[in-house]
This record gives sequence, C-alpha cells and structure tokens, in this order.
Amino acid sequence: MGKSQQGVPTGWHKFGISGGWVGTFILAAWILVPRLIIGTTVPIAWVVTITLPLILIAIGCVTLGVPASRGMIPTRRSVAWLWFAFFWAFVVGMFLPDSTIFSLGTPDQATALVAVLFGPGWEGAGSAIANPAAILMTISGSIGAVFSLLDSREGGPIRTEDEDHLQGQGYFTILGEDEYYQQ
Repeated sequence: MGKSQQGVPTGWHKFGISGGWVGTFILAAWILVPRLIIGTTVPIAWVVTITLPLILIAIGCVTLGVPASRGMIPTRRSVAWLWFAFFWAFVVGMFLPDSTIFSLGTPDQATALVAVLFGPGWEGAGSAIANPAAILMTISGSIGAVFSLLDSREGGPIRTEDEDHLQGQGYFTILGEDEYYQQ
C-alpha cells in the first residue's frame, strides 16, 4: 500500500497546530479558573470543574503531542476535530453552573458565567446547555485524538496514491476485491 507524504503545514493548518497548544491550556483554564475565583461549594461541581479541564488537556496533548513525538505532523482532520472540541469547551465555560439555585437558597443569585453576564434569567440554561456541550467536547476531542493516533502510526494513514486522484469520481469496487489488493 502507498504511503501518504507529509508536507509542511501552511495557512490554517499551521495556525491550527500552533493555536491548538495554546487553546488547549487556555480553554482548560477558561473552565477551571472562574469556578475557583467564585468558590464552588457543591462537591459534584468540583468534580466536574476539575475533570473537564483534565479531559481537554489530555485530548489536546494526545492529538498534537503523539504525532510530534513520532516525528510527524498532526493531520488536518485531527486538528479540525480538536478545534470542534475547543468550541464546545468555550460553551462549557460559559454555561457550566458553579452551583445550583437550590443549593444557594435564592434564585436571584446567578452562578453560571452566562447568568452573571446576562442576568439570572439565563440560570436555567446553564446545565441545560453545559451538559450536552461537555459531552460533545469529549466526543469530538476523542475523535480528533483517535484520528491523530491512527494517522501518525508507522506507515501513515492507510490509503493508496492510485486512489487519491479518483476520490469522489464515480463507482468504485469494494476495497480488497480488485487485483491490486490480492497481491
């Protein structure tokens, strides 16, 4: 099978890799630091506050660090999935509630950053948006990490050059059934 050639990253790919390292740690801090400043009192909020940044750091380090340790460049698709995870991490940081209105005793005291910025009417949106965003952050980051691991393994991504120029052009036989793969 052919081996894909790695070129020097340019444009958005280069920015995505360089900014990926910065974004990993800034967005982890974006989730963690406001909750440390405000002083989260609910134990489950502490677990989430500490776990989500650790997950984001692990995803970023695997997506960008494993190819670098193997002497390769992270692929565009793995970097793109990492940036999807960054988007969801930003959303989590905006909407993650520091505590609940039930634990505070008064519904007028806002606890999510979005509620502090836009008023206590946004309080209910905190967990309703933060929970799915945290799940999407984890899933999209994991997809990027898996792509990064697979694409940076020895031999690179599994594809052949004779197919690359034909992608998206008409009917193809199922891989493994033509004469090329029966050698």
